[in-house]
Amino acid sequence: MAGEDLVGTPDGGTGAPSSKPWYLGLLVMGGIASAAIPFVRWSLFEVDHQFANFAGAGCAAFAGLMGFLALLLYPKIGKRVKLAIMAMPIVGLVVFWATYEFIGFSGEVVPTFRLRSYLRQRPDIRPTRPEELETPENMPYREVRFAQFLGEDRNGIINERLFSMDWVSKLPEFVWRHSIGDGWSGFAVAEGLAVTMEQVGEEEALTALKLSTGEFVWQHKMPGRHFNALGGLGPRSTPTLVEINGQWSVIAGGAAGHLVRVELRTGKPIWEIDLNELCGLSQSEFELDVMWGRSSSPLVHDGVVYVPLGGRTIDKDTPKSLIAIGFDDGKEIWRSGSAQVAYASPAFLEVDGVVQVVSVNEGCVTGHDPLTGAVLWTSPWPSKSNADACASQPVQVDRQRLLIGKGYAQGSKLIRVSRKQDAGGDMKEESNVGASSFEAVDIWVNTKTLKTKFTNAIHREGRLYALSDGILECVDAETGDRIWRGGRFGQGQILIVNDAILVMAEDGRVASVEIQQGKTIAELSVLEGITWNTPAVAGPFLLVRNGSEVVCLRSPTTEDELGNTSGNVKRESPGKAKE
Repeated sequence: MAGEDLVGTPDGGTGAPSSKPWYLGLLVMGGIASAAIPFVRWSLFEVDHQFANFAGAGCAAFAGLMGFLALLLYPKIGKRVKLAIMAMPIVGLVVFWATYEFIGFSGEVVPTFRLRSYLRQRPDIRPTRPEELETPENMPYREVRFAQFLGEDRNGIINERLFSMDWVSKLPEFVWRHSIGDGWSGFAVAEGLAVTMEQVGEEEALTALKLSTGEFVWQHKMPGRHFNALGGLGPRSTPTLVEINGQWSVIAGGAAGHLVRVELRTGKPIWEIDLNELCGLSQSEFELDVMWGRSSSPLVHDGVVYVPLGGRTIDKDTPKSLIAIGFDDGKEIWRSGSAQVAYASPAFLEVDGVVQVVSVNEGCVTGHDPLTGAVLWTSPWPSKSNADACASQPVQVDRQRLLIGKGYAQGSKLIRVSRKQDAGGDMKEESNVGASSFEAVDIWVNTKTLKTKFTNAIHREGRLYALSDGILECVDAETGDRIWRGGRFGQGQILIVNDAILVMAEDGRVASVEIQQGKTIAELSVLEGITWNTPAVAGPFLLVRNGSEVVCLRSPTTEDELGNTSGNVKRESPGKAKE
């Protein structure tokens, strides 16, 4: 036909279409791949959402490629049309990139985008319910506390009489919001100050804000910048606030390895050490094994600071799981354990009547004597800190039983840790407890429940609650069986606040969920972009943030009779705020 370009036949002719229409075979293969997308996603969804996404994306990419090649090989399409077909993906990418900006990968490794700033409006986070409350003014709230990661007891359970979870009657109100540097750190609160960590240029910064107004108070900077394409930029641990003799201090660790103690009220540094230097490594050498940077929040007890240490795992270099540092002077007390570090934070627990530091490491969980660091027991828990990493806290169910969980299709297990009996059948005295005095055995293992990839499970009255592969879930602690499954919130975070579940969703929503059946009571869209940071509840305030913004909400009870209004306070700080 005139004006059309014909491809040659296998025998070299140029008349009729090819007797071997390869384009039909390509179309068939593309059709099979397209039809397989829902099947492969369904078959892998209960195993791991990330695996399901990879498989579905692979099938979709293959189907698209086959369709594209089939169009190019179709003999009745002219050269100009083929050029147009080839240009369409390029034009589409240019238009897409002009319209949307890339903000990172979700917890299920899905690229996440949002409209560019000139095309979008900031979401309205004011209550949609009537009778808005007035915001307190000139009220320091010096007595309210959220002093460390996951709350005062480091277990995710918050009993705060000034904070209301009755969001049916009244949604939380907006108090203040402003930009903040990159990072996955949460907030710790005391003395009317809220402290977090952020990336400021080529330095990691420990930043203090006024709780009630959001005004900038002080900032302490440490050298270092951690970035990973999948894990993002900036520090990722929550500071720990400690009061001794009426004086408050902040202990904070950056992703790049610096650990610092400063005065809470002024930010004045007291001591600072480099954990990588103690390992004899550079930051880049350390991150060959621990790819996503140091993420553990410091544990402080009885004048001692406990943090994971690490090291290289090649040749004769043996990593140390934990290091104990003097709170007063920052001097090393002991280092112990031979497992590489993971991304969980150490916990101070009393297990079978013996207080110990429990550490989730690469490949195992260990219990340590707080005084000497001696390893009291070990329970295997497969993982690699540069692949299928552990990031979830150990959860105490009762005096002997602990829950261990992670993502990557591994699920969770319940272990019993108990003191061994001596030859006469008696328990060893606590003063004689040593490295061989405990044993840890698995009670149950379940790969289908409590797949806590970036989050932590919470135990309450015989039930375990968590975002399992992004879906809110309740599990029987005795059996590991699922009791109910609630809404999907992505790889976010949860707290149990006043007998209700407070969810910080990965997409920036905040939700109140009924604890018995998992029904969502109410939710607000608060932040834009990926949100992995843990929320903080202090008095009537709820603090939430991600790698670009921080928002303070207020949900007061009738007991909160303090204060008056404060407006949206602009922040002024030495660091350049992220727009």
